[in-house]
Amino acid sequence: MKTFTIVRGLFDTRKRSLMIDKNFIKFENKDHNNDLFSIINKEDIAGIRYGIHFIRGYRMTIGREYQIFIRDQYGKELKIFFKLFYGRKLNEKHTLYSDIVDALWEHFISDLVKNYLEKFRNNEECTIAGIRIFKDRIVFDKKEIALEDIAIKKYHHHFIIHSKNDHYKNKMLYYLKDKDAVIVLTLLNHITKNE
Repeated sequence: MKTFTIVRGLFDTRKRSLMIDKNFIKFENKDHNNDLFSIINKEDIAGIRYGIHFIRGYRMTIGREYQIFIRDQYGKELKIFFKLFYGRKLNEKHTLYSDIVDALWEHFISDLVKNYLEKFRNNEECTIAGIRIFKDRIVFDKKEIALEDIAIKKYHHHFIIHSKNDHYKNKMLYYLKDKDAVIVLTLLNHITKNE
């Protein structure tokens, strides 16, 4: 089990505990003394999205909010977040965020990707982040791209899936805004390189 201590920001300085175990996630996100923790069991985790939201001041960026959303099979999301302003403790907060994301990949996200990959190998259709994945093609927004024609361009906060031959057949997904974007990116990277 990995345990992290999170201080959310300037106005919420209480140290909150986040525990990531191979069987559950437990986060102290509530303020009621008799019910402090939210718990999501591994079998209930349906998806994830995460990223950094930049906080803008009058003319410049004044801070960051690191956000991680874990969705259960009932559609509820557990939000894990913390902020920093004016670069104070930047390396410490960024390391904390990276360690949490790495632990989530180790215990949960990689298993979700494996499940989708297993469906793909069994010729089952699956839909992730608005993209329907078939054995020989993907379909989104009434556009279709053959698997051998898929190209992916990655950027810091988003990525674009497009056809090598027709760049107008494309879909842009943001890691933070679009649910399961990181899962579909990992899955399509694996399929296009290995299958």
